[in-house]
Amino acid sequence: MYYDVKALSKNIKPIIIVLAISFCLLPIRCLQAADVNALVQQLKNEDLLIRLNTIMALGETRDARAVEPLISTLKDEICVCTAANSLVKIGKPAVEPLIAALKDEKPIVRRNAAKALGEIKDVSAVKPLIFVLKDKDLTVRWNAAKALGEIKDASAVEPLIEAQKDESPIVRKNAVMALRDMGKTEAVIADILY
Repeated sequence: MYYDVKALSKNIKPIIIVLAISFCLLPIRCLQAADVNALVQQLKNEDLLIRLNTIMALGETRDARAVEPLISTLKDEICVCTAANSLVKIGKPAVEPLIAALKDEKPIVRRNAAKALGEIKDVSAVKPLIFVLKDKDLTVRWNAAKALGEIKDASAVEPLIEAQKDESPIVRKNAVMALRDMGKTEAVIADILY
């Protein structure tokens, strides 16, 4: 039996390309079809890697049903940053629960809620973030200042000018950087001069 290799390779090439693309897209299709409830159950797993991968998978679903379980995961000091990043991926549905998390008793929760709100850039978070510029915890204050700079809402200018008088140099620096990011260099310069 004789095969024309050139003709055969010409016919097989498109098939290989289609198969390669299919294998690359398979995880995406599986993830879209993921049962959020099943993933939420995995958050209770004792294995840290399983929990972290589950948190990331919940973020990738961008499903609003994942918000509350991820908010609860903000209290897990090991998984908190991953949970905050997943909430950012979900976006708008996470804003109100993240605003509520700014009142949590744990500074690590408040800090990461502020950071996530800044990355989501929803203006409804501006007033609560202004409020936490006065938080007793330094990391919460500097994350709030940074978040306000990312949102770039004009109502944050005066509170950020005030935050330049914070006892912490890190908070003052983030307030200055936030004002600079908002294009308010005159406020920064004026405060430095006077």
